[in-house]
Amino acid sequence: MSEPVARFDSLAEEWERHCAEHRESSNPYVFLDHPSFDALVALGRPAVPLIIERYRDGSVFWGAALRRITGVTTFGDGVVGNLEANRQGWLKWWSENQAAWPG
Repeated sequence: MSEPVARFDSLAEEWERHCAEHRESSNPYVFLDHPSFDALVALGRPAVPLIIERYRDGSVFWGAALRRITGVTTFGDGVVGNLEANRQGWLKWWSENQAAWPG
């Protein structure tokens, strides 16, 4: 495993634990208020394919990270609204843009 992938995996697991610990929160933005989320976003464009892979099966707010990294706002903020529609929108976006993704 490459160093960037290992770093991403470590941060993603930390953030997913944070989300699981706060799953009962009535404030969805509490999920984004964590250093691991900020660090994931700071990984930038190279993290997008890795995020998409986790987003295929995961239920955490990956759409919020994708929005912050890509600047694509089509699917909302990734935290409120129809989260399944948000996820499906991002997966469709990736299938349409993956080949041209500069990474």
